Amino acid sequence: MAKRRELKKDISYLTSQVVEDCLLYIEFNTKANQKVVAEIINKIILKQNEVLAEINKPTSKINAKEVKANYKKIIFTFLDTVNSCYEELSKLPRD
Repeated sequence: MAKRRELKKDISYLTSQVVEDCLLYIEFNTKANQKVVAEIINKIILKQNEVLAEINKPTSKINAKEVKANYKKIIFTFLDTVNSCYEELSKLPRD
């Protein structure tokens, strides 16, 4: 299992990539619906905060297999959110 610090960095990196792509969409599409893009950004940032809070919970009283399974579940739910954000962004109209 990866270190928690590396996991947090990966989550922050993925979040920043989604936000950056959303901002680039707004920049290059003059007719972009900014409210929809803002909702996508808000969704990924809220999920990042939720995931980071879950990772920061103490795990000293839980056995290693449960901790690993919990982190795996956290990672997959975050990746699902990233994928759904990119799907929503790709469905938006282009100029």
